[in-house]
Amino acid sequence: MREALISIKPTYVEKFLTGEKSVELRKRTVTLSSGSRLWIYSTLPKGCMEAVAEVNRVVVGTPGQIWDKYRDALGVSKSTYSEYVYGASTISAIVTKSIWNLPAKMDLSMLRSQVPGFHPPQFIKYMTDSDPVFMFIIRFLFSNASEERLRDIGLTKKIEYLLA
Repeated sequence: MREALISIKPTYVEKFLTGEKSVELRKRTVTLSSGSRLWIYSTLPKGCMEAVAEVNRVVVGTPGQIWDKYRDALGVSKSTYSEYVYGASTISAIVTKSIWNLPAKMDLSMLRSQVPGFHPPQFIKYMTDSDPVFMFIIRFLFSNASEERLRDIGLTKKIEYLLA
């Protein structure tokens, strides 16, 4: 299981949170296994970390294959999809199984004050347990989330381990 940070436009984050979308696309190969957590940064104008999703699987295929299989879970029209994948021979479909809105938002200025030089990822940022961004997320959630919410996200034991 991995921890990863991804930037997504606010419109699509909202579609994730309402259930209209459950698959995120990337034009490069994504390597996340089932059970990995995908920390979702909502790009400007929101500019904040606002959700976390559990990855079900990542499927790599041609744009046609991915559209045929996931069109109802992408939250985009065919024309928007075609524009995004134009020129790509393969794309990655990150299929999520659960998503949670974070109990409090971590805005860009807060992230930068705690992790100097932080920039939201253009593609995806894979994080280790000792990554400063991941450590800030853990400390922030430990201070702002109920134990029940942490358990829902699957973080209780990890937080105890990291903060010990």
